[in-house]
Amino acid sequence: MKNKIKILGAYGSNAKGFGTSSFYLNAAHVIDAGNLLNTLQDECAEIENIWLTHSHLDHISDIAYILDNYYIQRKKPLNILGLSATLNAIKKHFLNDVIWPDFSKIKLHNSNEMCVTYANIILGQSYTLKQGEYLKAIATDHTVPSCGYVYTKNQSSIIISADTYSLTEIIKEINENDSISAAVIECSFTSNMHKLAFESKHLTSKILFEELKKIKKDKIKLYVNHMKPSLLKKITEEIAQNRGKYEIFVLKDEEVINF
Repeated sequence: MKNKIKILGAYGSNAKGFGTSSFYLNAAHVIDAGNLLNTLQDECAEIENIWLTHSHLDHISDIAYILDNYYIQRKKPLNILGLSATLNAIKKHFLNDVIWPDFSKIKLHNSNEMCVTYANIILGQSYTLKQGEYLKAIATDHTVPSCGYVYTKNQSSIIISADTYSLTEIIKEINENDSISAAVIECSFTSNMHKLAFESKHLTSKILFEELKKIKKDKIKLYVNHMKPSLLKKITEEIAQNRGKYEIFVLKDEEVINF
């Protein structure tokens, strides 16, 4: 059987019918929290661990609403995992009793445990989700400290770049890790938007294909996410025109990837 992940949010900005970044690994674990409630609905009450790539709003927003909507139903703390800088940003600027309640100080409805706990992750270290399932964080190049993830299940892996301007570490991992059979890579802007891409540390279609030339594997499925909805049509056209030897799929919300 093929391993699967579900793309809960595939886009780089919020709009009607377009959800921001989030990936469903299994009932207890998701990567990022941009579009959890619209896709998972009541299953959100069962999420135990949110692995964050970085602190930007389109990757964290539904943390607030999971805690708000499912306070009574939740039986376990929501564990938020990320780089230390990411967690510090959440505590200082988001779940801080100013923008949103600090749920790390609020007990669960039927427990003495707190609603939220935090756990630092270390780049390059492998974390066990359950038997045969692992996550490893890989450094990415963004405006704030950030990471992508390698998700391994039954000895097969998929890598998720998250937000980045350079794919250096991502492609190094692809080339050196024989278990990786698929990659989700961001592409936020069209090729004529290089200045904005550089300043905001995102990829354009042109930069994406320049980076992909460094991949040494012939057989790898490539998926693109994090497109801005207003640029989706143009980015999709540019990818189709320039993909060369690569088989590239543009992701949509609630799409399932096999790896």
